[in-house]
Amino acid sequence: MNPQFLTDWLATLRLPKRARALDLIMYDLTISARDLLRSDTEDKSRVMQKLLGFNELYHQLSQQIGHYLDGEEIKVYPIEVFSQILFDKAVHYDILPFLVSSIMHARTGSWSTVK
Repeated sequence: MNPQFLTDWLATLRLPKRARALDLIMYDLTISARDLLRSDTEDKSRVMQKLLGFNELYHQLSQQIGHYLDGEEIKVYPIEVFSQILFDKAVHYDILPFLVSSIMHARTGSWSTVK
């Protein structure tokens, strides 16, 4: 999966549904972050770095959701820029599998977890 996949999907949605889609992504990411925190298999410093990445994604998602709920589509990041930002942050913080899984869960309605 790449940013274009997210861009193409979000572009098909009207603003309220687009906000809901981003909310579902964020919701799933919170569950993944909680599971990661409980993990005994990863070094705690890596876990903390990844949690910082989750926080960065939450910040981007919540900001965009707020604009969409306000009916704002002009003064926000264009969808393709926003999608790229999310993917860049996920790669930087080594949480891309979690982002991809959350996007797929929101897109398809399947809510299995990333391991």
